[in-house]
Amino acid sequence: MNEQDRRRRRGLIAFQIFAYGFLLSQFLIQLYMSVVRGWWGAP
Repeated sequence: MNEQDRRRRRGLIAFQIFAYGFLLSQFLIQLYMSVVRGWWGAP
């Protein structure tokens, strides 16, 4: 394995971590919004 392949793999892993973090943050924001809206809607 040469240096270029190693660097490409590291960039791909970083991109996957960024993508998973983005999707996870979107999910958590949706969950937080629904919980807050549910609390506010409750009498």
